[in-house]
Amino acid sequence: MTHVAPPPLAIHGLDWQQALLELPASVSQEQRDGIVADWAQRCWQDLCAALPQQRHAVLAHPGQVQERARVYMATEEASGWLYSPLHLTPRAPRWQADSCMVLLQAARQAAEAGACGADALVQGTAAVFAALDGASPDTVGRRRHFPLLGAPPRQQAFAPMPADMLRPGHDWGLYAVMGDADGVLRCLDMGVRLVQLRLKNAPPNVLDAQIARCAAAAHHHGALLFINDHWQAAMRHAQQAPGIYGVHLGQEDVLALGESQFDQLQASGLRLGVSSQTLWELARALRLRPSCVACGPVHATVTKEIERPPVGEHSLRIWAQLLHDSVEPVGLEALPLVAIGGMDVARARNAAATGADSVAVVSSITRAEDPVQAIAALQQAIAAGRAMRG
Repeated sequence: MTHVAPPPLAIHGLDWQQALLELPASVSQEQRDGIVADWAQRCWQDLCAALPQQRHAVLAHPGQVQERARVYMATEEASGWLYSPLHLTPRAPRWQADSCMVLLQAARQAAEAGACGADALVQGTAAVFAALDGASPDTVGRRRHFPLLGAPPRQQAFAPMPADMLRPGHDWGLYAVMGDADGVLRCLDMGVRLVQLRLKNAPPNVLDAQIARCAAAAHHHGALLFINDHWQAAMRHAQQAPGIYGVHLGQEDVLALGESQFDQLQASGLRLGVSSQTLWELARALRLRPSCVACGPVHATVTKEIERPPVGEHSLRIWAQLLHDSVEPVGLEALPLVAIGGMDVARARNAAATGADSVAVVSSITRAEDPVQAIAALQQAIAAGRAMRG
């Protein structure tokens, strides 16, 4: 098959002040933000219609107004506000007259290196936040400069993972992701202490029975159990009996939940893990202040169809640097990184050496002739990989 190169990506910087001309003073900030967002989306649509031979990414910015630095992006992949992690603090960076040029230059360089529109604008925004902070613009790996995608950053963080998860020699290096309760229970019996029930398309009565079995077994073994997707069922069971440690959500699930629902989940005390494959998905995940972040698929996998190429170990290293950073002014603690996707023994060792704190595994366990031996080999490989980091 002949590879067809995608159309070139054009990045446009637009001063949003022109969208706010002649607005009455009585218009609220929320209304102004909505007007800017609608205007940026229309500009992007108009560009796509007028110049279909190109891909387009639109960045709406404050122009000459020195307000708290934030921008709105409209791209093929994702749209929304990009905020600084310091946005709600007195140390929030403030937009300058030359900020747009810094952002566009960095974004265009990222696009030339192969980044999609949304990832290019995330990298450009990180460069601006770094420049306004007096740092080098090459700071995708610095948490304080990495933008957050969506509504303003959440002020409260979800309950943290065990602190030892960021140190070598912990018990949660292998993260077994199983499609039913039987699989979860087998892994627990074989010594795995971090497990996830990933049960798809189950009737409510079957889902409840499977969650109850997993919760009881996890409590018995002193293990950490995550429930994939079914956050309401997880909350309900957690209120009735111990054993459920957290909920894991994909990007579609994140988009489906509103702020009030995240408030409910946070108030329950359950941990939150979020899957991410791109920088803009990571920006969306970090806005929620989750307990941990999963990066992947790192390699091609047979368990899930994906539209984009695998992340790769180079990106995994960058994500580890970013997540292991902390931002003291806003209480952003270092977060554990989970690597997922196509993991066998050798790849699990490499992922741990690269920076992953846990390695999620599915088929290398479920398809093994001897699951006990497979789990032992994976655990040894992850421990060896972490030891290589020093």
